[in-house]
Amino acid sequence: MLRHPLSKKEKRGLLQEVSAKFGFLGLDVEQPLEHGRDEDGEYIIVGRSIALIKAGGKWFPALRYVLERGLKPSPGIYVDRGATNALLRGADLMAPGVRRVEGGFSKEDVVFVYDEESGKPVALGVALYSSDELKSLSRGKVVKVLHFVGDKFFDKKV
Repeated sequence: MLRHPLSKKEKRGLLQEVSAKFGFLGLDVEQPLEHGRDEDGEYIIVGRSIALIKAGGKWFPALRYVLERGLKPSPGIYVDRGATNALLRGADLMAPGVRRVEGGFSKEDVVFVYDEESGKPVALGVALYSSDELKSLSRGKVVKVLHFVGDKFFDKKV
């Protein structure tokens, strides 16, 4: 992986881009942040952890970073065990697995998917419907998964 430290100017630009959606990560200009890149995508690295991943032209939080720090990002979709098992195999989220929706979001927003039993995030993806629309659906795909526990990004070493 190719890596280089970000300048304060680069940090400010990055934080301006991601703070509104992912402020819960607690990134700031004073932290030493690095930019990394490999064949799978681009990364923002904090210490020895990947905090953000860029794939498909968009930044999104790294699940390992969220889990290691005990963060509870919102908005969130809570799913049953069957949906959790499917997500951990790389499937997209289907409406029948959704148990509840917390927080509001719009179509195309990045949302976290939580296992209902453990309360921990197991995936994140792009919402195919707004939170209000999602609550009334009983079938079909509702989230296009970008990243899940155990995928190539989750296990990436820096």
